[in-house]
Amino acid sequence: MLLMTMMKPMILIWTTWGTKISGGSDGELSGFSNDEDGARPARRQRQRGRGKQAARGRKGKRGPQKPVEPSQEFKLMQSKATSAFIDNDFERAKEYALRAIHINDEMFAPYSLLSEIHLAQGEKQASLTVLMTGAYTKPKDVALWWKIVRMTLERCGDDRVLYREQLLECYGAILRVDKDDVEARYGRAEINRELGNRGRAAHDYERILKISPHDMNALRMLAEVYIDMGHPDRALTHYRESLAYYRSFDVQVEEGFSWSDANIYVELFGYLEKYTEGISELKSVCRWLLGRESETYWDSVQDDDREWDRDDAPRRLEIEDFEPRLYELDTYGSGLPLELRIKMGVYRLRLGERFVKEALEHFSWLEPEGPNRDDMVADYPDLYKDVADALYAEEKYVEALRFYELLQQVDGYGDTPYWMALGHCYRVAGLNSEAEQCYQVVVEDEPENIDARVQLAKMFEELGMSEQAMIYVNQVITLGRKDMERRKDHGLDQGQPLYTMGSLISKFPTQRPATPAKKSTPSTSAAQRQEREKVREANVKHWFHILQSHEVAMREGDEDALREWMIAANRLVQDFRSCKVFYPWDKYVKFFGYSVDARKKALRPRTNEAMEEVEAMAGRLQASLEKEGKGDDAVLASVPQDYRGIDFDRWLDIFLEYALNLAKEGDAEKAYEVVTAAADANVFYHSAQSKMLIHVAWFCTFCIYPKPHGSALLRRVLRLILHILACALIGHDEETICSVSRWFMREYQFTTDAYRLYAALNRMCHGSISWYNSGPSQKFVLRQIKAMDYSLIGEESRRSWFQEKASYTTRDQEGNPVMAKEMDVALLMLYGHMLLVGTSYSTSLNYFYRAYALDPKNPLINLSMALGYIHYGLKRQSENRQYLIMQGLSFLFAYHDIRMASSHPSERQEAEFNVGNAFHLLGLNHIAIPYYERCLTIGEEMVAAGVQIDEHHQENFSREAAFSLQGIYASAGELRMAAAVTEKYLIL
Repeated sequence: MLLMTMMKPMILIWTTWGTKISGGSDGELSGFSNDEDGARPARRQRQRGRGKQAARGRKGKRGPQKPVEPSQEFKLMQSKATSAFIDNDFERAKEYALRAIHINDEMFAPYSLLSEIHLAQGEKQASLTVLMTGAYTKPKDVALWWKIVRMTLERCGDDRVLYREQLLECYGAILRVDKDDVEARYGRAEINRELGNRGRAAHDYERILKISPHDMNALRMLAEVYIDMGHPDRALTHYRESLAYYRSFDVQVEEGFSWSDANIYVELFGYLEKYTEGISELKSVCRWLLGRESETYWDSVQDDDREWDRDDAPRRLEIEDFEPRLYELDTYGSGLPLELRIKMGVYRLRLGERFVKEALEHFSWLEPEGPNRDDMVADYPDLYKDVADALYAEEKYVEALRFYELLQQVDGYGDTPYWMALGHCYRVAGLNSEAEQCYQVVVEDEPENIDARVQLAKMFEELGMSEQAMIYVNQVITLGRKDMERRKDHGLDQGQPLYTMGSLISKFPTQRPATPAKKSTPSTSAAQRQEREKVREANVKHWFHILQSHEVAMREGDEDALREWMIAANRLVQDFRSCKVFYPWDKYVKFFGYSVDARKKALRPRTNEAMEEVEAMAGRLQASLEKEGKGDDAVLASVPQDYRGIDFDRWLDIFLEYALNLAKEGDAEKAYEVVTAAADANVFYHSAQSKMLIHVAWFCTFCIYPKPHGSALLRRVLRLILHILACALIGHDEETICSVSRWFMREYQFTTDAYRLYAALNRMCHGSISWYNSGPSQKFVLRQIKAMDYSLIGEESRRSWFQEKASYTTRDQEGNPVMAKEMDVALLMLYGHMLLVGTSYSTSLNYFYRAYALDPKNPLINLSMALGYIHYGLKRQSENRQYLIMQGLSFLFAYHDIRMASSHPSERQEAEFNVGNAFHLLGLNHIAIPYYERCLTIGEEMVAAGVQIDEHHQENFSREAAFSLQGIYASAGELRMAAAVTEKYLIL
């Protein structure tokens, strides 16, 4: 609203005719807030009395000040305006009235006169605006405010959208004078409901109920508001109180609790999903309204509704307390209103399969197969719709079909949800022809409806009619593209689809009007774009020539060649990444070439679940058509295998070698970026010969390049992942190493080499162990162990020991999950070592023992158990240190015996060193020295025999043993012996 100020009232009035005006204080032009009772004025009052008393805060009478006494000039202008109005000289009367307002805008008389002038001229809107403005000078004149309300309602008629705020202002002014004015509260609550201010509307209805308790009209309105607010429980509380009040009278009160109120009361239980209580209350209230309140014995009959059968026989007569002729027959079955009977049936249906028969008995009163069904459908179409929807929601499609079919003859019910639900019922009933007709009705009525086409495609796919299904799939994809264009025009977010795959009985989104396409002038012509592409292609060929010319020298270590090669590779990679066809909205979208259609397909973003489902269906149908020899092989065969004259395999080599060189130069972050860019390109995941996504079934052995029989697609994937690992190893990036290693364990689940790879890669990375045994890594490996255990035990044991099913991450060629066939020692040892490194020695021993039971002669298992016991014994919290250390030594000597029986000298040397190191750890240096000395002796024998280190996994521990002996001798004061060991073994 515009506020009229005292400075320029005449200008505002002349420029705001037909505009809602408010403002001022009670003594002037008072604008009040209408949100709450007794709210402060919307504008600060004009301060009076600025003397010392005002400064000291002199107390006086609060409230509106008296208006300024009219001056002689004001009286003269008012008198002239009145005379001119009587003489029907409206223009002069208007001029004098405006002057009077300009002189003193706190008097109501000139506003009233000006309003009458406009009314006499037929300007009702201007008359109402002036009267509304003048009403603020008499804020307590309730009759005046009601006059404005009546004029406003007369002016707006049925369409009062533009007058809601004005009506709220009027009702608020009335209620500030009389808070108990029920009519004003009804009016304000109704306006607030129209504006969506449900809380304020509920406040007014609550106040009405305090003024007039158990006013059923207010209670009905309040129930609707609370239902809209999601608080039906509050309305139910009020209804319980009113019901108890009216039932306390011996006779029914006129205009009291009616059948309509009973219907609303019972409906509230449905919103709260209290169906059993709702049925009980429905019976009790209806019994009272029918005059049979004394028959309380019916409250004990909860399993059925025989009380409301049509006849006494047979079920009512089975109740001992029932007296057949005590009440009229029409106070039982036929006395129950049909609306409440259907509601009772719906609630029975909601209670489960046990009460379906009882629910259907209630629904039979609608006579879906009776001779009067046409008249019944015409009289109660809403009830037929409610029954059909309830049966549909409970998946009773055949029963729902009986009621849905009858609604076809009723106008106003053939909307999209109806035809979709009817079509689904026909499909379930095996009536595919009728189902197709229903979906076709939706397609004809809504040419852009996606859901009906999806259902048609599904139906034809199930019937094996792939070609017909493919027609509708293509239509859905086309509509999806239009959907995205329309979304851009409407400025909608990507997460706000215009079409969804929601429930068939829910309301479908309304069809939006098509927006005309915006015509834009292209910034460059087609010829200019072609010329620019030629320049780019020439540049690519130039840089590729430089790359090839320096490639051999670069690999031989030439620094200058490396620099030139890196510059060329960088330019080539940037050009490749700038081609958007290789980086579509989803990396699983295949590469179909460089045409305009292919680019649109690649750049089309994900729409919604419906589109995802259709795309999956399209893949299945395409595969089916190809089996039938109807696939579009010509299109697939025409897909290019190169980019700017360079084949894709060569592009992949450029990406990977460039990334490795970046990692060697220390720029690991950019190396990851380059490898990730290659991994995201769709051409490295799809090929012309492959029409399915990559699926790795088994991973038996690990090597840098897969075996020849593997597909080219598989080789590309593994090469990408392994180059990421290479970059991580060069940059000593433990986090990336662990993350990629977990990918192998997830993709090749229950494969021993995948677990060995995790341990080996972490061993090769020179850094902390924080990522090796981090929380996520431990949890991941533990889930692998649980999945292995789950797949190896019986069904009974699974129910006893497992609370949830295992997570299988690998599937075979048929899509079935691959489960473990035997216990994996490497997996158990990997998790045990994670716990051991984290000083959880006792827990780690549990998994070492499981591995020991499978392979007791394994030297690594024995050594790990020995170290677990020894370290556990050295902890401060250990209860029996001697026992734990003796246990550890027993496994240590078992390990020693196994290794000493080996034919490889390095393994025997390893055993001597590890045993000596264990005694060294325990502080038993005199026992450790002989083992170290034997380790050195074996090392000399290996050198004398010409054993090559690292050949067939041969190692020499002489330096480690010598370093340990050096420390022992030096700490014991034997410096000469320490120096001798140092000079012989530790000096290069």
